[in-house]
Order: sequence, then structure tokens, then C-alpha cells
Amino acid sequence: MPDLDQFTPPPSGLVDEDTGETVEPQPVPEWDEASRVAVVDAAEAAMTAFARPDLDYDTWWAGVEPLLTPEAAEDYAYVDPANIPVREVTGEGFIVNDASAYVATVEVPTDAGRYQLVLNRKNADAPWLVSRITPVEEVN
Repeated sequence: MPDLDQFTPPPSGLVDEDTGETVEPQPVPEWDEASRVAVVDAAEAAMTAFARPDLDYDTWWAGVEPLLTPEAAEDYAYVDPANIPVREVTGEGFIVNDASAYVATVEVPTDAGRYQLVLNRKNADAPWLVSRITPVEEVN
């Protein structure tokens, strides 16, 4: 009979099949009033940070990068803030798509028209981060 004390005990928690790492369960988000306020606040903060074309790149990026998902940070790392037509947020943001408690689309009015931001979060305790910032095309 082998000595079982010589073996490493199994991990507590869930094991990710791809990485083999132990993962703790995360709280599942819900669409409640706090979530709605938080996603709109995050969108407005991101748009305000984005809409600063007069700043030098390093200052602009220091304000924008923490509000983005890692993938969006890679996409927006090469933006020249001088090319951004927006200078200010002119009104309150509003949710236009909330089909998932993990992802939301928020429109924010600016001096250059409305912008649509896609935000997501990993779990109920994670912050909302922006994955996309695009101008809304006006239909005439």
C-alpha cells in the first residue's frame, strides 16, 4: 500500500481545465440599480478621459488606459489624442443595450455627437471597463 502522505493533496476550489490553475468562484452580476448607475458612471468617466485632445500623449494615455479592458488598451495604445474630435461630454450617458449583466452598451452625448461605449465586467465585484469607443452615426 503506498504512503498517501507523500502526495500533494488536491486543490480546494475549481480547477481551470485549460490552465490547471485553481479558480475561486466569483460573484455573479445582476442588473440592479447599482449596476446601472455604475456602468453609466464608468462610461461617462471613460468618455471624459478620452475627450482630451489638447493633452500630450503620455498624460492622455495615463487617464484613459486604466478604464479600458486589456484588449482595448492594445487597440487604443496607438491613438493620437490630437486626432480626437471630442472635447467634452455634454450630457448624461444612457444605457442602450443591457442584454447581459456582464456587458452593456452606453451612449454618451458629446460636443462632437453621441458616442457609444461597450463596457464589460468579469463578475459582480469587478469594475466596468471599456472595450470599444465609437461615434454614433447620425441618420438623416
